[in-house]
Amino acid sequence: MSETFDPLQDSVTWIADTGLFIACGRQQNNKYTALERFAQRNALTFVIPQRVYDELGGAPRRSTPGQTPINSAIDAGWVTVADEPDYTNGTVSQVMDDVRSYIARSSKRSEDRIEKADTALAAAAVERLEADSGLVCIVTTDIDAGEAVVATLDAHGFENRVRFKNGFELIDEIT
Repeated sequence: MSETFDPLQDSVTWIADTGLFIACGRQQNNKYTALERFAQRNALTFVIPQRVYDELGGAPRRSTPGQTPINSAIDAGWVTVADEPDYTNGTVSQVMDDVRSYIARSSKRSEDRIEKADTALAAAAVERLEADSGLVCIVTTDIDAGEAVVATLDAHGFENRVRFKNGFELIDEIT
């Protein structure tokens, strides 16, 4: 990985997985508010794939009445939902397949047991990287998924443009 990759640069898109938000807990939790402050202080917006949004849409009903934490974050502007991946884009489809295979090998699980949200992280990253010359920071609590996205995107011509940030480490750093 290039030492010049600064994840807080303006040109970095932060793509987050379900585990980051689950690890933060309810809106009233200090981890959740720390994540919101981190995003606002650094003028960044976490992009979540549609599949991640769907997983978080079933957030605990004990949250703010009528509002799930992820919807509150979207309304506040520090989270946005990516469009559904363009499966007709050959790179998107291939990267998703390769991420699934990588995770299966590294975790010793069957490919059909790999969460589709994990491969959606890679799809969102490819679409962002193809759209501009910026960088991507993948934030997930799933080490296999984070490493899979970086390795796969590097292998598909996006070398030194993707970084994996462990979501648990990020939460520890900001709280």
